[in-house]
Amino acid sequence: MRENNHPYRATDNGYLTITQIMHRLLVPMWLRPESALWYAHMLYMARKFLGNNCASPSLEFGCMDGVNTVVLLGGEFGETFDVYREVRWNKNSHMQSTLDDDYFDTTDDSVLAVDIRTKPIMQFDYGVDWKDAHLRKSERMGTFNKLIKIDLKKPHTRLDSGSVRTIWAPNIYWSDNFVETLSELKRILHPDGHIVTIAPDKRQLEFMLYRFAKQPNMKWFQDLDRGRYENVLRHARSFNEWKSTFAGGGMEVTKHEMFIPATVAKVYDIGFRPMFPVFMNMYEKIREISEEDWLDLKTHWIKTIFHFLSPLCETKWMEDMDMEKGWHIFQLNHLCQE
Repeated sequence: MRENNHPYRATDNGYLTITQIMHRLLVPMWLRPESALWYAHMLYMARKFLGNNCASPSLEFGCMDGVNTVVLLGGEFGETFDVYREVRWNKNSHMQSTLDDDYFDTTDDSVLAVDIRTKPIMQFDYGVDWKDAHLRKSERMGTFNKLIKIDLKKPHTRLDSGSVRTIWAPNIYWSDNFVETLSELKRILHPDGHIVTIAPDKRQLEFMLYRFAKQPNMKWFQDLDRGRYENVLRHARSFNEWKSTFAGGGMEVTKHEMFIPATVAKVYDIGFRPMFPVFMNMYEKIREISEEDWLDLKTHWIKTIFHFLSPLCETKWMEDMDMEKGWHIFQLNHLCQE
């Protein structure tokens, strides 16, 4: 990673806490606080695995809109920025599957400025994604030296073999072309390099409301779930199953932890997600009338939601209860051949 000259505000151990990360994420994601909570746990673990001095050249595979990347690399957004200026929604969006519809797969050429209060201390050399909207938004963040678009059906990055030393790949687990994707990452990975990635465990399914779905209430469950249970069901595996899967692709698990405690998973499962179209309706009406009132509402919202969600960032009390966790994070290296 390329370093920028800027201090990384952190705790004594060198990392932002999960609570601090969530607070930074609530600024751009305030209408979807359950996402800020989930991503805070994920980014904390990613930072722990990647460290503060990731070897360059570095790459993020699945960079999305770049918001998580800014926070992962030590950045902080200003209060006027959020991700809701460019959203495709309608009044029936609460009944549409997330597998078929992505609210954020859209851009507006009039929305260009990004309010970044604290610039990231580092930069990924490459950002890879498969959606034009994601790449255009990521470009605004300034966290990638170069952005690359791929076709998920043929995930070729056009980078030289063995050229990348650090890969952060937070979403390869759900790819229907997982084998091809892993093969491409293995190809470009330096012999001494490593991949950090996440994946769901089968226990995650136990923390989702949809497991109670019965035929008489099926439509209700479907509207709440919006296709997420089906998505996790296709890809969830135990540690040994993931280890075997990676080994089949020529990669070895050299470091592993579980994250996302059950209580966090249950809160994230529904959260405010069903109300998002209503929130967007209010958001657009208020912002159109008064930017000042909109910002006042946003500040009040974040303060209130942080009060209720911050205890879910403190993992010690959940660990003291031996609470189960639903997700894996792995460090992968080239499999050593005897």
